[in-house]
Amino acid sequence: MAFVSITNIVVDDKPQPFTSPITMDIYFDVIIDIEDEIEWTLLYIGSPKDEEHDQILDQFSMGPLTKGTKQFTLESNPPDWKKIPQEELLGITAFILTCSYRHREFFRVGYYVYNTYTSPENIENDPQEVIIEDIARQIFNNKPRITRFEIDWNNPANSEAQQQPIETKAYMFKEQQDKQSTDATEYYDAPHQIQNVFDS
Repeated sequence: MAFVSITNIVVDDKPQPFTSPITMDIYFDVIIDIEDEIEWTLLYIGSPKDEEHDQILDQFSMGPLTKGTKQFTLESNPPDWKKIPQEELLGITAFILTCSYRHREFFRVGYYVYNTYTSPENIENDPQEVIIEDIARQIFNNKPRITRFEIDWNNPANSEAQQQPIETKAYMFKEQQDKQSTDATEYYDAPHQIQNVFDS
């Protein structure tokens, strides 16, 4: 039985300036009191081709946690656009949010993101130098890519053999060729589940 269950994440899907903060309202249930912390990590994929350009935007822990329904707002600084290859700054990329217990990941969700110029002139001409003030970011919140991992909550060290490192670019941008382990449940492209896609 999972000790913590993420039940919903609310992400604003309206276009925002690229340099604006990223905010998410996160809801989760704590099934029983836990003495240790859970760890959250928010990652931005700087390039679908090379994980070297990924940026950790936020990383923090919370706990101990008492039984009950919890909610908080995650507000993170935007990615450092100067660390992103110029040819990768526009177009489709993604954010990934993970949650772990005793260093064992039990939840992961990815959101596709579209970055584009907003003025017709820059859209048509694609300036040689980046005009970051004119770039907008839109998060597609209706197609989250979700994975829940089964871990041994009483002794997460026993979960080590069950979990393999996940490449971020493969998670979001490559078609899955092999069936995911039965220890994980995935949901793909389910726009009809916008409101309840995080339900257990």
